[in-house]
Amino acid sequence: MKYLAVNPENYINKGENNMAIIVDGIIGAGKSTVATFLSETLDIKLYQEILEDHSESLTQRMLDRFYENQSRWSAITQVMFLNHRFKDLKRIEKESDRGILDRSIYGDEIFAKTIYQRGHMLEDELIIYQELLSNMLEHIKAPELLIYLDVSVDTALERIRKRSRSTEGEMIPRDYLLDLKGNYEEWYQAFDLCPKVRINLDARGGLDDEKKDIIIRSIPKHIIEEK
Repeated sequence: MKYLAVNPENYINKGENNMAIIVDGIIGAGKSTVATFLSETLDIKLYQEILEDHSESLTQRMLDRFYENQSRWSAITQVMFLNHRFKDLKRIEKESDRGILDRSIYGDEIFAKTIYQRGHMLEDELIIYQELLSNMLEHIKAPELLIYLDVSVDTALERIRKRSRSTEGEMIPRDYLLDLKGNYEEWYQAFDLCPKVRINLDARGGLDDEKKDIIIRSIPKHIIEEK
C-alpha cells in the first residue's frame, strides 16, 4: 500500500500550503505535550485528537470498542477519525487561520494500513477508506511543517499507562505498537509535502529546553513573524 497523502500529485493545489503545523508519531509519543507547548508558545489554536478530560466522548467510546474487537470496529473507527481530521483542516483553510494538529489526515492512513496488515480490516473496507481519503485530499492543501516524534515502543507504552484515557493502557497490544512504529518510519521517509523535523523524545527528560529550542527553530519564519 502506497501512502496517498504523502504524494503531492494527489493535491489539486500543488505547491500551496495551509497554515497547519502537524505533530505526529505513534500512540504515546508525546504529541499532546509538544502540540500544547507549540500552541502556547506561538499563540496558535490547538486541534486535539482526543480531549483528555472527555473520556465519555463518542471518540473515546469508539476507540474502546475498537480495542475490544478490532475486526468489528476498525473500518468505522478509521472513517470517524478521517472525518474529524478533514473537518479540522477545512476549518483552518476556510477561516484563513493557523492551527496546531496533534495528528492529522496526512498520517491517518498509517493506522488503516497497519490494521489491514494485521488482518483486522477487509480489503474492500480499505479500498473504501482510500477512495474517501483521495476525495478529501482534493479539497485541502499540504501543511506548513511536520514534527515527527520518535520514541521506542516501551517508552510509548509507559506513557500510555500513565495517562487517564479510559482503559487504553490495558487494551493496546505491544505488537500493535511495534507494527505501527514500523509503518510510521516508512511513512516518514516517504513524506515530502513540506519541511519536516524528527525529534527524539525517548529520554526521561521528555520535552526539555534543548528539544523545545530545536522545535521552535524548525518553525517557518513567516509563522513566527505573524505570532
